[in-house]
Amino acid sequence: MTEQPQINSMLRAIENPVRRKIIKRLSVEPSYPLELSKEIGEAQQLVASHLSLLEKAGIVGSNVEASPFGPNRRSYYLKQSGYISLSFGPNLFNTQLLDFQTLPQRLSGEAVDFMNRIKSIEKSGAEHKIEPFSGLLKDIDGKLSELDNEKAVLLFIRNLAMKHVTEVLQKEKSHDERRVLHYILDERTTDIQSISEALNLKESIVRGMLEKLKQDLP
Repeated sequence: MTEQPQINSMLRAIENPVRRKIIKRLSVEPSYPLELSKEIGEAQQLVASHLSLLEKAGIVGSNVEASPFGPNRRSYYLKQSGYISLSFGPNLFNTQLLDFQTLPQRLSGEAVDFMNRIKSIEKSGAEHKIEPFSGLLKDIDGKLSELDNEKAVLLFIRNLAMKHVTEVLQKEKSHDERRVLHYILDERTTDIQSISEALNLKESIVRGMLEKLKQDLP
């Protein structure tokens, strides 16, 4: 639940297709409004307006640089990195926001191998060339595609499992009891305050329900 405000803010910032075009372009290298306007095919005033919104959201940053052709100009760059996952269906709703600006403490075996390959390129003195990274990027993209496919399969199976759970709950539980149990299964917590705030139920009601549903809780 602590991630939800961040996810909402991020989704609001990137929901506009022009802003997504700007983010995609800035992912390559920093740029300034006139250059961005020409490259993404949008009016400069519109681009400047969207850059301002993205900067307020903390997704892009800017600084003033000297121009060889005239007055100083403001250059914009991507300030934030992240990964948003949104999955939904009749028996499924899941959101996730990952920040990969810092390296996780735990890495899989394959991730360690990829990191070692980068170190090997650096040790060989070839880090200033593109070719050594080409094969590495291809292998990383292949692994990402494999993981996406695996996640899609797992979400399908989870959805199927929740469909059976829903059928059971529809027969045996009240409306609010079903909401509470769904929340517990999705969020993996029986914290009364969290449930109360998320489902807009009084804590006393939630406490009573949890006592009643004790035998059904995971």
